[in-house]
Amino acid sequence: MMRIVGRVGFYPLFFFAVICLVMGPFMAIDDIRATLQYGTPHGAYYLFMIGFCSFFLYLSIRIETLQWIYYKLPILWPVLQMCLFMLIATGLGATFLQHWAEHNFPSKGVAITLAIVSFVVVRIMMSWWFARHPASSPFVNRRYV
Repeated sequence: MMRIVGRVGFYPLFFFAVICLVMGPFMAIDDIRATLQYGTPHGAYYLFMIGFCSFFLYLSIRIETLQWIYYKLPILWPVLQMCLFMLIATGLGATFLQHWAEHNFPSKGVAITLAIVSFVVVRIMMSWWFARHPASSPFVNRRYV
């Protein structure tokens, strides 16, 4: 009974987290563009989105009864990882620019530099991660004892 209640509560939130992962980078890029164009802040919820999506991805991997979705769609895990990395990169850049637009500290040039550096660093880390762990289902190399 508890498993059914847990699944009924988990899957709508997981679906919302997947939508946030896919749409989040596009929203952040639009906010970055608007912040640079108008010089005003446009929402600063990316750190919450990163935490929310990371938590539900962790739950979907950690709890065995929720892992069936990755057995049915093995490409889903690498795609969600890439989306999470992109959300982190663009979300950090948008957060730096939002801080500049709201508080005028750091300067605009420094905020743009921090946004670009955060994007490049996350992309390098993503390249390293997928070079070390090629895109595959998270359970392909698991050994059952």
